[in-house]
This record gives sequence, C-alpha cells and structure tokens, in this order.
Amino acid sequence: MAQPPLKSRDYPSPVDQFPVNVPVTVVHMIRFKATAVYPPSSPFAFLEPISGRDAFFQRYIPAGEAAARKVGIEPAETRFFSPTVTNLLPHNDIAWNLVAARQYASFADYARYQFSNEYTSEAVPHREAALEEWSLVACVEEEYKTA
Repeated sequence: MAQPPLKSRDYPSPVDQFPVNVPVTVVHMIRFKATAVYPPSSPFAFLEPISGRDAFFQRYIPAGEAAARKVGIEPAETRFFSPTVTNLLPHNDIAWNLVAARQYASFADYARYQFSNEYTSEAVPHREAALEEWSLVACVEEEYKTA
C-alpha cells in the first residue's frame, strides 16, 4: 500500500550535513494522482478538477517559483527532466511518472524555501493535491576521479 507523501514540515532539514554555499541538486521522483484532490478544507478546494499532472505543472510549479522569489532565492534550475521512466530493478516497483533534477544555490536556500510560510501556504496544497507518491534525494556534485 502506498504511503501518502510527507508534508515538508515532517521531513528533516539536515542543513548541517551539507557544505555551506555549495550548490545542491535535488532529484525528484514523482507519481501523479489521476485527478488532483483538494480536501474541502483547502483554500484551493474551489478550483476546477484537473489531472494530478496538470495540477503539478499549472498550479504547483508556478506557486513554488513565486514562493522562492518571495523568500529571496532564485527558483531552482532544472538540470534534468524526463517523463519517460522505466524501472530496471525488480525491487523498485513504483511506477514513477516523472524524474527531474533541480539545482538550488545551497541546501540552506532549499530548506529555507521548503519551510517558508509562502511555500507551505501557496505551493504545498497543490503538491499534495497532485502527487500520489514522491521521493527526493539531495546531492552535492563532486568530481569523479579514476584510480
């Protein structure tokens, strides 16, 4: 049975585990709901029904970018984007609809954005309405050296 997505306030913010002022790339693996579901208590419950995919791209992404600007950070740069996802390992049975890698100036910027009132009030309701499942991995690039 699928676990519901965690709310931003529920996942840890390991800011101290990342170098200061070093870009961080966040890899997103996403599975959309067939139809975006806003609970009746949502300030966006009045919106016309649309697919989870459309809610993500038409509502969540613009709201997230606006929230980033309001908290004084540049919206993430998309480094990689693919709606064509095939699992190669048998134990990875989640049928992801999208994989994207987005780069932020630092993990501290990413965390400040994720935990901001602007993001949680304006963008998170659309994310929660749109996504069935999601996974995030934060990475810092290093130069690969052969032996």
